[in-house]
Amino acid sequence: MTYLLDTHAVLWLLEGNTRLGRQALKAIKDSPAGELAICDLTLLEIAMLGKKGAISLLPSAGYVLDHVAEKFVVIPISPQIAAEAVSIPLPHKDPFDRVITATARIHDLTLITRDRRIVQSKSVATLW
Repeated sequence: MTYLLDTHAVLWLLEGNTRLGRQALKAIKDSPAGELAICDLTLLEIAMLGKKGAISLLPSAGYVLDHVAEKFVVIPISPQIAAEAVSIPLPHKDPFDRVITATARIHDLTLITRDRRIVQSKSVATLW
């Protein structure tokens, strides 16, 4: 694997949203099968955004989440990721961002993210 996608990158990719960075989109399109990954908590974050009405999960949450899980390698949280997540020097305490960043660090993946707090922290290699 080469890249781990942050939740917003996954959603924008699936929507065809133009907010997805040009470099990120090129890296995603040029990546062979099995080179793109997501953290398992990304599935939970997507489900929660759907439940809150922040995004639409049609025809159903289960259908969309299955589609996402089929499209990417899903990396489960591990004891090492959990320990790393609480020690990363991020300026915020968002558990999703912490676990996603820790997953990229532990698996030595470049994180595709627009989150400036993660980028500015230089805690992990990023691409946008």
